Amino acid sequence: MDQTVRAIEASEIHSWAQCMGVGFLYTVADGYPEYLLGDVDLERTWGAFDGERVVGTLRSFATAFTVPGPATVDASALTNVTVAPDHRRRGLLTEMITADLHASAARGEAVGILIASEYPIYGRFGYGAAIEGAAYAVDLPSTRFRRRENDSEIDSGSVELVDLSTMRHEAPPLYERFRTARPGSIERSARWWDRVLHQVEVPGAKPPQGYQALYRSPQGVPEGYVRYRASQGWDSMRQTGELTVEELVATTPAAYERLWRFCCDVDLVTKVRAGDRPVDEVLPWLLEDGRAVRQTGRFDFLWVRVLDVVGALSSRRYSADGRLVIEVADTLGFAGGRYALEGGPSGAVCARTDRAADLSMPVGALGSLYAGGVSARVLCDAGYVDEHTPGGLDRADVMFRSSPAPWCATWF
Repeated sequence: MDQTVRAIEASEIHSWAQCMGVGFLYTVADGYPEYLLGDVDLERTWGAFDGERVVGTLRSFATAFTVPGPATVDASALTNVTVAPDHRRRGLLTEMITADLHASAARGEAVGILIASEYPIYGRFGYGAAIEGAAYAVDLPSTRFRRRENDSEIDSGSVELVDLSTMRHEAPPLYERFRTARPGSIERSARWWDRVLHQVEVPGAKPPQGYQALYRSPQGVPEGYVRYRASQGWDSMRQTGELTVEELVATTPAAYERLWRFCCDVDLVTKVRAGDRPVDEVLPWLLEDGRAVRQTGRFDFLWVRVLDVVGALSSRRYSADGRLVIEVADTLGFAGGRYALEGGPSGAVCARTDRAADLSMPVGALGSLYAGGVSARVLCDAGYVDEHTPGGLDRADVMFRSSPAPWCATWF
């Protein structure tokens, strides 16, 4: 059979979804392909075909990606990448990814982003691990907040349980305020919110589980929300219940503290778990004993692939004023060259140059450095970055650093 890679047609979504289900080891529910058709952009939805059979899947979507500054850059988010187990090692993945990268570059998207199901795959295509996530466990018997509820420093705002329809109304604008301020964040569509908050019936989805609460300031302004689930547990008449934070978003420090207090005060619960959190979680610093919070996992989450060096580097801001000449190697030809960067907290300019390089690196290392979550010195010590001018590495370390740490709270 002839093998081809091309954008799929609407009539092929059922076969495409079935192939994706095989790749991710789940059964596609009746009606799901038709629902999925409303999510995909067919021009960005690729299929690998063996004759008429779909044997590989990949799609991307456009999103604003928040970078240090904060500022935003146009990004191509890659997802749903699979190859049928009987068609591996035939170059189909390479064809699909490179086709989508070329299309993304032609549209002017400065970077590509993805969440990697397997670590070793995407470095071959110029992606670099850039933003980490972390998981935490909170031991409630040992948890005491430093500030008491009647402390004058604790505001008189309120946390209230709300239903899903109220959350659907209040959460999106809150998240958008959070997104534009937190490096690493991406946009969420109306369909994303409808699906996650169970405003529509998605074939094969589990019924709603858990609870949701909204924080309002003393003036009644929504400033944060939490989605969580909880379960009972008992051991010799002593409760051992657990609460799992699915998402906690706060736009002010007061909202952040009050929402965590709320989670830690739920009855019948002795432990709180939270995955997909930032590596610089503030919670331990709010407690009398910070050891009550343990980081139970830390992992690569978002990967970045720079397509347009000039556009990407000039779009973000830098933590200190400085100049660098960076030479980038890119075997796929999108980002290779030598670039002069002059940037600081107020803005940046970047252009191609023939000046001598201060640093050189493959494009994947530039992707790792770009969002501000990976140290230039770590990349150098690991053999990804070479320093040619004394002080260049220290300058890059300071300039590219992001505070707060970049964090992506959205799976895609």
